[in-house]
Amino acid sequence: MDWGTLNDQANNLMSNYKQTHRDEDIEEAIRILSAWYSDLPSGSQNHAACANSLAFAFYMRLQHLNSIADLEQAVYYWSIVLESSTPGSPHYVPLVVNLGGMLRRRFECYGKLEDIEQAIMMYSAATSSCPPDSPYRHNLLNNYALAVFSRFEQTGDPQDLDLSIQTHQECLSLRPPGHLSHCSTLSNLAIAICARYRHRGNMDDFTSAMAYHSRALELSSPESPSYPTILMNMGLLLRYSFQCNGDLQNLNTAINLYRVALTACPDNHPIRFSLLANYAGDLNVRFTQNGDINDLEYSIELYTNSLANQSSTHAHRFSSLHGLAIALMSRFKVYGVPEDLDLAITHITSSMALCGPSHPEHMPVLMVWINCLIMRYKTRGDIADLDDAVEHSEAAICVCPRESADYFLLLTHVNNALSTRFSRRQDVRDLKKIIDYCDLALRDIPGRHISNQVLAMDRADALLQQYFHEGGMNTLEHVISFYRDIMQDLSRGHQAFPRVLIQLASALQARFEQGGNADDLNCAVNHYRTACEVCPPGQDDHYAAFSGLGNALLLRYQIFGPLDDLDECLVHLAHIVETHALATYHPDYPKGLANFANGIFARFQNQHDITDLDTAVNYLQAARDHPNQSEGRHILTFLATVLSARYNEREDINDLQESIKAFETALPMFASNHPQVLHLHRNLARSLQKMYVKRQTIEDLNAAIAHFEACLTISPEGHPDLPHALISLAWCRHKRAKAGKDDDGFQDALSLLSKASEKLPEAHPWFFLVYQHYTTIFEDYYSLTKDASFLEKAFQYHQLASSAPGIHTWDQLTAALRWRTDANEFHHTSALEAYKTSIKLLDRHIMATPTVSGRYKALLGGILRDTPSLAADATACAISAGDLELAVELSEQGRGLLWSQMSRFRATINDLRVVDDEGRRLADEFVLLSAELGRRQSDSPGITGTTITETLIRTQQEEEARQYRQISSQWDAVVSKIRQKQGFAYFLTPMPFKELKAAAVAGPIVIINASIQRCDAIIIAKDGPPRLIPLPDASLGGITTLSGDFRNVLRNTSGVGEEKTREKQLIPVFRRLWDAVLAPVVEALLTIVPKGSRVWWCPTSKLTSLPIHAAGPYRKGASNMPNIYVSSYTPTLSALIRSRRQNASKVASNTPSFVSIGQSKPNSGSGEKELKAVGAELELVKSLVPASMTCSEVSGDEGTVSGAIQALKTNSWVHLACHGKQDFLQPFDSSFALRDKPLRLSDIIQAEPENPEFAFLSACHTAVGDKNAPDEVIHLAAGMQFSGFRGVIGTMWAVDDNTARHMVKEFYDAMFSGKIDCTNAARALNKASKAVDKDKVPMDQRVVFIHIGA
Repeated sequence: MDWGTLNDQANNLMSNYKQTHRDEDIEEAIRILSAWYSDLPSGSQNHAACANSLAFAFYMRLQHLNSIADLEQAVYYWSIVLESSTPGSPHYVPLVVNLGGMLRRRFECYGKLEDIEQAIMMYSAATSSCPPDSPYRHNLLNNYALAVFSRFEQTGDPQDLDLSIQTHQECLSLRPPGHLSHCSTLSNLAIAICARYRHRGNMDDFTSAMAYHSRALELSSPESPSYPTILMNMGLLLRYSFQCNGDLQNLNTAINLYRVALTACPDNHPIRFSLLANYAGDLNVRFTQNGDINDLEYSIELYTNSLANQSSTHAHRFSSLHGLAIALMSRFKVYGVPEDLDLAITHITSSMALCGPSHPEHMPVLMVWINCLIMRYKTRGDIADLDDAVEHSEAAICVCPRESADYFLLLTHVNNALSTRFSRRQDVRDLKKIIDYCDLALRDIPGRHISNQVLAMDRADALLQQYFHEGGMNTLEHVISFYRDIMQDLSRGHQAFPRVLIQLASALQARFEQGGNADDLNCAVNHYRTACEVCPPGQDDHYAAFSGLGNALLLRYQIFGPLDDLDECLVHLAHIVETHALATYHPDYPKGLANFANGIFARFQNQHDITDLDTAVNYLQAARDHPNQSEGRHILTFLATVLSARYNEREDINDLQESIKAFETALPMFASNHPQVLHLHRNLARSLQKMYVKRQTIEDLNAAIAHFEACLTISPEGHPDLPHALISLAWCRHKRAKAGKDDDGFQDALSLLSKASEKLPEAHPWFFLVYQHYTTIFEDYYSLTKDASFLEKAFQYHQLASSAPGIHTWDQLTAALRWRTDANEFHHTSALEAYKTSIKLLDRHIMATPTVSGRYKALLGGILRDTPSLAADATACAISAGDLELAVELSEQGRGLLWSQMSRFRATINDLRVVDDEGRRLADEFVLLSAELGRRQSDSPGITGTTITETLIRTQQEEEARQYRQISSQWDAVVSKIRQKQGFAYFLTPMPFKELKAAAVAGPIVIINASIQRCDAIIIAKDGPPRLIPLPDASLGGITTLSGDFRNVLRNTSGVGEEKTREKQLIPVFRRLWDAVLAPVVEALLTIVPKGSRVWWCPTSKLTSLPIHAAGPYRKGASNMPNIYVSSYTPTLSALIRSRRQNASKVASNTPSFVSIGQSKPNSGSGEKELKAVGAELELVKSLVPASMTCSEVSGDEGTVSGAIQALKTNSWVHLACHGKQDFLQPFDSSFALRDKPLRLSDIIQAEPENPEFAFLSACHTAVGDKNAPDEVIHLAAGMQFSGFRGVIGTMWAVDDNTARHMVKEFYDAMFSGKIDCTNAARALNKASKAVDKDKVPMDQRVVFIHIGA
């Protein structure tokens, strides 16, 4: 068969394949041609023709199957054909077009530059020999332009880019509208012009490229293969525009174009992998702008799909690896998952291997690798990563041509690496390198060029760091001026916007710290706040923005005192600690710990919760010991300050010694002109002051004076800390004068205080210190001279100090308490006023804490630790002054503080609603805010678990505290408006005696006051003035001893069979109580009310733990208390008034309901044994409830916390039988043991029953007060009373499960013998204790029950 026939046969098969894509057709054509070609001798007439046909056959299959083997075969055979062709041959140009196209395609697969160089060489030669009217010239020019552009992408030679554009333009002139390839030529020309716009930034190129793309898109249908390509290229052009001008709309439009293109791009489309990569890249860029995590996750998914569609040798694989590494880094910054960082480094390392130093994209890939190293250093703290980043970036900048587009971006990476290393090593040479690099580069950049801005910012950042390291106001002023200038050129959406805001804020804050201009600090806060708004989590500046805002708010709080600033600052600083909790080796982690510790310390100074102080010390010690901390001198300074403060609380000299050592270590770490040096001298002097007070060595005092004098020397005139230094120096000079009895020294100290006062603005918080020191100096001067005028001046300043403006209530309170102490010592007439002021300030201080347990801690850790009997002492002082009504008022105001404060949020204000429309509105607002405060002041169990979760708890707590303060402030405003209404002037103010005496409407109330000064009883009757009963045989020490003896008897005789022994030992205790305290009281009572009357006892101090109702002479023929009066107890008079007050909204209109709640088998975690008699007790109670009451039971598996709370809410009478537990560490966690978990006192407080009347608590320790704060009366029975139950029966010690039912039976028999009335409970209990079989119920179990309430 001849060549012509075989060729026709092969051509027919290829034509069929072109139509049907049947593999058999193309394989048969290749077989026929290969067999014929193998038989043809080289150089024969048909050898080249057969090779050309084989090349076409392989090319056709390549187009369908995209097989690399077919590509190699096409190149091979067309190369053979070309060797036998000459430039003058009519087939030479189309042959060059075909072979060049295959070489360019192979270059895209393997990235071998020699392929593209060979193609360009052939195209160039063919173009020169191809006549202008040749029908093949337009194809030749098209492929020539594409090849040159490919080489430009590889080498970055700008001449190649210009040649490509020029050649495309000539090709377009040969492919006018209507030409089959007009559309593709428009696209190719647009791509080349787009590249030039990207590299040179000429807007004319942008406009021209977009016009060509748009024309091409108009000519393409969505089904056309070119359609997704054109859309993708338009998106790229818009991305480059966004990179130049920061217009986010361009980026959004680009992403929308990619999305449309992807729907029109089949899986086998040649540009699909590029489309996926570009789509992914722009989604990641948008994530960095708006923080939408969905953009980032989709970006990573698209990159991964793009890589899956590429061969490992694809020419652009490096780009997808590069992009995926960037996206993974972004996700790492959000979540901190180490695997993301490790995978990012793996991908960027692979990308580096695919584009070596000669590759035009080598520098961008290198820069990402440098960023990854820096991030790994920041996460894991290995300084070797940081050194590698500096070394490679500096090496790259040395070989990168200055004219390269990558040069200036690379330089910013060099600066970043050096700046980060400076933060770690504090080597100022790294900063000087940054400044030198920037100075050198800025000489060659036009002023408005974007690189000029970026490098100028790097330089300014380095100068600011240098200022923080070395000081220098000229440097600071230059930096502020620069940042303000550059802000004029940046839009809110610009990438550099948050960075400039943060640095400007930091510089302004630094200037405030030097000059004290409040405008600087306020501007800094506003700039930080704006930066936070534009810095979502994961954004590079997120940490700096939020930590900067937190620290600036803290500073503003410390200087100007707004509590909202403190609350907000703690939220932001806790957020920063939480952010780094997953990466504790991050070098910023110790700085975050230190900043948060500083905020916690500030809160301690406000609320005086000692646990805050311990927390701050722990955080600072952890920060100091962190292996990657770079803020050593600042952390040491913080730690020294906090240790000095803790010494004030615990007087542990180790804290003070460590504080002085830390200050002395930190001081030489700062340059002499550094602004921090002033604070170090001042605070070191303060610690030395304290050491002098402790050791009384004149060397400590002289050292303190030297440091204070250094403060005055280096303080510029007008410096905000100057008055403080004068005040402190005055103290030291005074102490030295006192030691030497030096009159001149006293005068010198007074002169320094006078100078300080002159420099302070009106109502400045430091006047408090001035007043305190004046007080001390005048008292000492009085002791020296005995001049009474000095003593009067001292007490004038005492009063001023306790009402000084702008200071924490704790400081005012301590001043008032000192006033009280000194007034007692000097027998001054202002003592009573000092007590009144102290109690008022104590209430205000405790109220500032949001949770009930927090208030308890503040009370116990502060005032009650140093002054456990403030209320009793104040009452005694008023008694001594002869003002019994005031004595009652002070006793009322100083005890039961926690219950009183909670009750303010539950005040009933129905009377206000009927006044007018405003009254109704105010009532609604009050109820709403009170309910919210009541909810927030209960203690949520919160989140528990891992260390990470603990940081979440902290963040939650800080946010809750902030919200509490905001709502509390609104509540105060509403209360103030209510008090302006006629008839409501005293709304929620402490009750005056004329209102308190209403508590005695049903019988006399006896307040028994036990103070170290004196012991007395005050009898309050419904009519007449209060009556004083002195108790000369009682003393606070004796009562304390009696309380201890009583507890010892119960503890030492608690065994089975010891009942008689216990009774024998209890009687002497009851007798001592009677003789010392109750006999004179009962004698007086008998002149007011007859035997058998009801009497309410309101004991104080340790008397709250003694059974007054069981006391008596226990002598033959004498009556004991149960036979004289029917006893009830009340924590305070106002609590009894609340019990008597029946809220109109809760008046029972239906049949009273009774519920028995019992639990014999509490949850295993309670550690309590089974109560076998509970079931029998519940059955007994059920049998005793009259038919006129509905009766239900909650027990067994239903005896859970939720079941009990529901029962409390919906029933008016409650009997509760189970284990009770008084928690002496956290009294509000005292609880009843139920099936699932404990029913806590704090749960009961929140229950809010609908119509509560009476509760019988048949459980152990339900009326046992807190031994550390007895006057607060914190126990389960008091909680039931607070919740609304008008009468409650509780137990003062352990109740015997087997004998309790006898008391229960006798009680309910008496209770239901007549009219059902909860106010009969005290009489029923009194009767039960007498009627019960004494052989079955021992004495201690007959008197264990007490009645509380109405």
